[in-house]
Amino acid sequence: MPTPRHFSLAALVSLALAVACGSSNPPPSTESSPSDSRSGRPQVRDSMFRRNTVIENNRPDVSARAGLLVVANQQGASATVLDAATLQTVATVPVGQGPHEIAISTDGRWAVVTNYGLQGAAGSTLSVIDLAAETPAVVRTIDLGPGQRPHGAAFVKSGTKLLVTSEVAQRLLLVDFVSGRIDTAMATNGRGSHMVTVQRDGRRAWTSNLGDGTVTEYDVDMRTTKRTFNVAPNVEGISATPGGVQVWVGSNSAKTVTIVNGADAAILGTINGFGQPYRVGVSRTGRVAVVSDPPSNRILIYDVGTRKELARIDLAGQKGIGTPAAQAGPEGITFDPIADYAYVTLHGTNQVVAIDLQSRKVMAFGSVGTGPDGIGFSPYVRR
Repeated sequence: MPTPRHFSLAALVSLALAVACGSSNPPPSTESSPSDSRSGRPQVRDSMFRRNTVIENNRPDVSARAGLLVVANQQGASATVLDAATLQTVATVPVGQGPHEIAISTDGRWAVVTNYGLQGAAGSTLSVIDLAAETPAVVRTIDLGPGQRPHGAAFVKSGTKLLVTSEVAQRLLLVDFVSGRIDTAMATNGRGSHMVTVQRDGRRAWTSNLGDGTVTEYDVDMRTTKRTFNVAPNVEGISATPGGVQVWVGSNSAKTVTIVNGADAAILGTINGFGQPYRVGVSRTGRVAVVSDPPSNRILIYDVGTRKELARIDLAGQKGIGTPAAQAGPEGITFDPIADYAYVTLHGTNQVVAIDLQSRKVMAFGSVGTGPDGIGFSPYVRR
């Protein structure tokens, strides 16, 4: 008797979403093998296979640089989908006005774009892009209600739920991704709740409240606000280590990055000397933190354990940088944990830059739309 096939929760969610979106095709498998590949169709990367694809000096082969990048083009009302290995454009997808941030589903199939809106016209929607389509496209739009100004976003609960900050409502919204309805609205207790970060298991989350210089912690399982604490003026960039042991928070006004204890919100240390630490990203391995500093035109890399600077990358002198090179404006940050790469958007030159976190060197540039900001990495690869 044949063995019944068992589906993961992520696969079941993908199936439900495919039906909801009117697709007649089943979702792609979350397991990949050579026999699964079809020309032009994306496949989920087998992380163990990729981790073992190394060359003699124990550095990842270029084949390990696989997947898709999704970039929100603020001034272009679009999202650019790139091949992460080549930084070539796969698709340019029209979305809502003022797209700011990107969230990628747990299984890598879906990209969600937060449509923040324009000055004087607050946005209120999320655009859902199917990355498994022959040509990635928006397959549905989630309406959060009038004038929410959605900004930061992150998937939790094995991809069944989505956390979204609402600056206007001063709430962290827990959205049911299948139905598109708001499950819970948790008070941020702060103005300008901008970015959200989650620990790897999705049980805790933190938002940066730009207007008050505070950070708020949430118990996602209990759907409650846990506490709000002072950090520094105009906090914006924020990123938790995978286990939530530390939370790194950037202050635009103080020009500092503050490291907070995830257990009790105590300040563990402060790094000084930035022009503006616009975004902070802790790698998915938890070993390094990357800070984008637009006024200084630099990307900085730190050891999370010691908080020591490992490298500072001055963008103006890099081969392949666009113009104006002196105002490249590094902003959004995402990571490929298998190839150990960071990808950073360059708002001023309309590019994405790939950085090898082992050598701490710039490896390549790719062109995107106008005013790129948020960026996300998906493990899907196109054959």
